[in-house]
Amino acid sequence: MAKAGPSYKELHASLGKKQLLPVYLLQGEEDFLLEKGCGEILDAAVPAEHRDFNQEVLDCADLDAREITARASSMPMMGDRRAIVARNVDRLSPRDLELLQAYVDRPSESTVLILVARKADLRKKPFAGLHSRGAAFDFAPVSEETLPGWITDRVRARGGTIDEEGADLLAAYVGSSLREIDSEIEKLLTFVGKGIEVTAQHVADLVGFSREFTIFELQNAIGQGNLPRALKILEHMLRDNYAVVLLMAMLTSYFANIWKLHYYLRLSPPPNRGELMSKLRFGPRVLESYMEAARRYPVASVERAFCLLADADVQYKSTTLAEVRDILFAMLVQIMETPQSAGSSE
Repeated sequence: MAKAGPSYKELHASLGKKQLLPVYLLQGEEDFLLEKGCGEILDAAVPAEHRDFNQEVLDCADLDAREITARASSMPMMGDRRAIVARNVDRLSPRDLELLQAYVDRPSESTVLILVARKADLRKKPFAGLHSRGAAFDFAPVSEETLPGWITDRVRARGGTIDEEGADLLAAYVGSSLREIDSEIEKLLTFVGKGIEVTAQHVADLVGFSREFTIFELQNAIGQGNLPRALKILEHMLRDNYAVVLLMAMLTSYFANIWKLHYYLRLSPPPNRGELMSKLRFGPRVLESYMEAARRYPVASVERAFCLLADADVQYKSTTLAEVRDILFAMLVQIMETPQSAGSSE
């Protein structure tokens, strides 16, 4: 069976193929995806009309392994299968975990047992033996780089479409909480209407900010070397109380992506455009903007930008709000005054 490591996508795919197992371990910090995964297993295991009798949610902080295995071993009523969710399984004592191993070795064929943990030690029983009768799935937080892709997939799963800039903008302004993003996606699809692609302007209209003055427009101005435009955008963002910590993180990520692009372009032979888009997870429009930025900021300039960002980060955290603007303006001027590359990065 599957080993530990697969994520929600793999779980969703296996359930779509009717591959229902007797024991699952769902672990990780991304509660939204973990709950979705658990819900999909329950939907596959027990029909809605039988859940009152054949579905239980237990908390291992209050019950021992004997009680959990006893309920998992019970026969279903008015149906073919029971489903037991045992939360906080990582809080069981070592003795209880050993007792649970006996059940995992010989699980009931008429029960689906879902073990839920924040972080389980996969080297120890009963988790180490799951590969023989069940499967373990990890639900780690979605990274900043992959968040726009997750948004695109989630919109598609809800029957809509969103353009690349719209997904980027939603990721930047809502944050990393998948639960909040999913809520905003639902609002967006209602707001836009069926059959209409969600755009960055739709996102701006719903969230309530000017599309003209966003972190992405700031990055574009930096990449194009347009200092007056960059300073104007920064001024508006600060007036709109844009979180400085998020601003610094996004600019650091921006230059990190330029550095990665330089790395790939210096390989022999360098990747083609399709390979670059795959490696960097960029669409065509975004790749073109980064190619322009890479021509303007050679590796030495990117490394200097990292130092300037780090210095400004220390300064603004230990000063008054009135001085933050001056610190960030000075940082931006110095970053954009770095020497340009004489040649092309392509």
